Amino acid sequence: MAADPRYWDCPSLNTAEHIANSLGKPIALPPHLADALTTDWATEHEPALLRWFARLSHQEYEQVHRDNTYNQENDFSENFVFSIFSPVGCSDWCWSDDVFVVVETHLGGDVRGNYGPAGVYRIDSIADSGFLDWVCGWFASPISTDSINYLADSEHPELQAANDRLSIGYSSHPTSELRNLLWQGCEPVWSDRLNCHVARLADVPFAVRVEPIGPSYG
Repeated sequence: MAADPRYWDCPSLNTAEHIANSLGKPIALPPHLADALTTDWATEHEPALLRWFARLSHQEYEQVHRDNTYNQENDFSENFVFSIFSPVGCSDWCWSDDVFVVVETHLGGDVRGNYGPAGVYRIDSIADSGFLDWVCGWFASPISTDSINYLADSEHPELQAANDRLSIGYSSHPTSELRNLLWQGCEPVWSDRLNCHVARLADVPFAVRVEPIGPSYG
């Protein structure tokens, strides 16, 4: 992920890196599916995908979820459509030990079209992978690591409480949480020397650096 020096509230979570870190490498497709998924939507070839999943796993699969990240809060550099397939009868696909994920990444322009070839991934426990975390969190820390007060300042209870609120999972949009924590609404400013934004938080008695952080990948 990266911070935008011009606009502190527009951190970017690199889509390609997120997919690679959470899902790994795409699995090799049989030629007929590779050709079909290069030009067509994956949904147009769902029966063929299901037959292939069954051959690979020796069990029947079904599509349990499909969405476009555009429909939800996200900080991705590019949106994508994804479909999740889990074994038939699975009680909770988030924790299933063997799911297939089909991802089609947007290539720009109108989000209703222009998506790239589908990639197919196989993974255990998608809930643990980090794939479903779509926003950047934030981490606030004392500005100077050389200060004799650095360790004590790092453990300041109000700073630790702020970092809890800024973590991924506390809310649907950590950047909005950071905005709510700013002292008198003062916007963070970019520091070329520190290569990050500097801010004052309402309940923290010293200035801090604030940096976006990405999901934790399993």
